[in-house]
Amino acid sequence: MSNNNPLNSDIVFRRTTLIVRDIEESLNLYQKCLGMESIYDQVYTHGEKTIRLIFLKTVDEHIGVIGLVDYAYDDPNAEVKQKPVKREGFTPQNTVLVFNTNDLDSRWDAITKMDSIEIIQEPTLTEYPSYDGQDVIRVNVSKFYDPDGYLVELNHIVSGMDKG
Repeated sequence: MSNNNPLNSDIVFRRTTLIVRDIEESLNLYQKCLGMESIYDQVYTHGEKTIRLIFLKTVDEHIGVIGLVDYAYDDPNAEVKQKPVKREGFTPQNTVLVFNTNDLDSRWDAITKMDSIEIIQEPTLTEYPSYDGQDVIRVNVSKFYDPDGYLVELNHIVSGMDKG
């Protein structure tokens, strides 16, 4: 597939930042259960708000980074933290965070022990058409909501695609 659009020749999608209610609970999932590494962790003030911003990486510190931001870090009773978590599934305006791992079993075990996680689908073998449509990609797919209602897939590619 050729790149005929000169505007996208230098664009890189670097990070998704998740707005969270309890940054420690989010760290428990993304850092302890999934194994992401913290590469930035700062608390700062903006006006009268104390904000904590953390960047977590998987295998690359520039691409595929997740940010966690708590805009009311020092106020557990902030109005924004009292709003109900919406778990609306695979509908428009929702994002699905997709992670691949070769160690689905132990990571899944840790995830299922978190009270703030809602399981959507236990690991299930699923087949997708390959990129060229000539073969299949076999993937163990698991799905859950994180503590703030973000959809997460944690997958293990079994065959049919470079796992690197």
